This record gives sequence, C-alpha cells and structure tokens, in this order.
Amino acid sequence: MTNFLLSLSTWEGILFSMVACTVIGLGVYVVSYKLIAKYQTEEMKDSTGGLFRVIGMLVSLMLSLAFADVLVQLRSIENAVERESVAIANIYLDLQQFDDEKTRDIRAILTDYTQSVIDDDWPSLADDRLARRPLDLSQKIQKRVLELNPATAPQKELWSRILNDLDVASDYRYVRLDNAMAQPPIYLYVVFIGFLLTMACFGAYRPQPPLIVLVTMYTWFIGLVLYLILALSDPFQGGIGVDPSTFERLLERMREESAKF
Repeated sequence: MTNFLLSLSTWEGILFSMVACTVIGLGVYVVSYKLIAKYQTEEMKDSTGGLFRVIGMLVSLMLSLAFADVLVQLRSIENAVERESVAIANIYLDLQQFDDEKTRDIRAILTDYTQSVIDDDWPSLADDRLARRPLDLSQKIQKRVLELNPATAPQKELWSRILNDLDVASDYRYVRLDNAMAQPPIYLYVVFIGFLLTMACFGAYRPQPPLIVLVTMYTWFIGLVLYLILALSDPFQGGIGVDPSTFERLLERMREESAKF
C-alpha cells in the first residue's frame, strides 16, 4: 500500500488517501453505531463522549508530533544534499588549483559522479535500492586523489583540503542513503489505529446529515495529513520531498568551468 500510494502523483496520492480514509472511517462508524445502538443509554453516551474527546486529543497530538518529526527529517536530508554538493564543488575547484592539467581526468570522473548521482542514485533511491555506479566512481575518485603527489607547500595544503572534502561528501552521501532506505515511521500506524478508535467513538451518536458531513470532513483531513507524513518520510519517492536540482546546478557549473580550459 505504501509503495502504491507513493507511486501515484501527489494529487492522485492525496485523493486516494482521503477517499480510502473516508470509506474506512465511515465503515467503522456505521458498524460501531449498529453495535452501540443496541445498548445505548444516556449514561453510556456521556461516558463515550468523554472517551471520544480523550482519544481525539491524543490522535491530534500524535499527528502534530509525527508531522513535525518528518519535517525535521526532511530538513536534515536537504542539508545533507546541500553539504555534499558544496564539498564536491570545493573538491573540483581545489583540484583545478592543485594542477589543472594533472587533475583533468580526476575532475572528469568527479563530473561523471555528479551526473551519476542524478541519473542513477535518485531513481534507485525512489525504488528503495542503492545504485552501484556512484559508489564505484566515488571510490575511483578517492583512489586517484590519494595517488597525487603534492610537491609544494600550497599543493600539500590543497591536497589536505581535498581529502577532507572527500570525507565530508562521503559522510553526507551516507546520510542521504540511510534516510532514503528508512521504513515508514511506526507511529504512522499508531496514528491510524487512533483514527479508527475515534471513528468507533462516533458510533455513540446517531447518523444525521450534519454529523455525516462533519465526520466526512474529518476523514478527509486525516487522509491528507497521513499522506503528507508518509510522503515526507520517504522524500526520494513521490512528488513531495527532495529532488536532485542541487546536483543539477552543480553539474552545470562544473561543465562551465571545464569549458573554460
């Protein structure tokens, strides 16, 4: 179900989630009403109303915490992508300063790596897979950089900076990969169970047009928020999340720099 939802476009996913929550929620409400109606008393109605308010508040709290958590996670991934791209840009420029002619082939591999991140990493991460080519190119870059032989003090300083930026780029790459392979948060299922319990508590009230309208609007809202939480928890799949535009801009600048020489 998760992969199916995220395989849809953003608006299709939102619509499907809202419709699914409405159908499931109203189904639980109708079944609950039929069961409760047989034993309904004013005293029971009052106690059910109190329980309904408690569960409703808990579901609202869980929704807000879950949404805040996935937003923090999204910001962390966006930061990792930006820091990785900055480190790659620094490596490229430092290689140019180290020795433009001697490092031309390394910079070409670095350009291929950036292109591979766009062409291979992003589609693979959307399918919860790890692409092999970016890793191979990354290892090749590290090997070639280690083979450089700095002869002057400026070259030694540049070589040290390049090695440091390689470590930074690698670290943030693994942050990106780790978050992409993460499973949907467990609290998403807890929130859905809380939603079902809330709909069951609605069963204490007789179906009437105004109540049905309000309940339907409530299920729409829950469906919308659940979809957003799910989509943001897997930011490389679906229409909401992180795109490779940062690397695309970086690749364009790298090619412009290469064309100057």
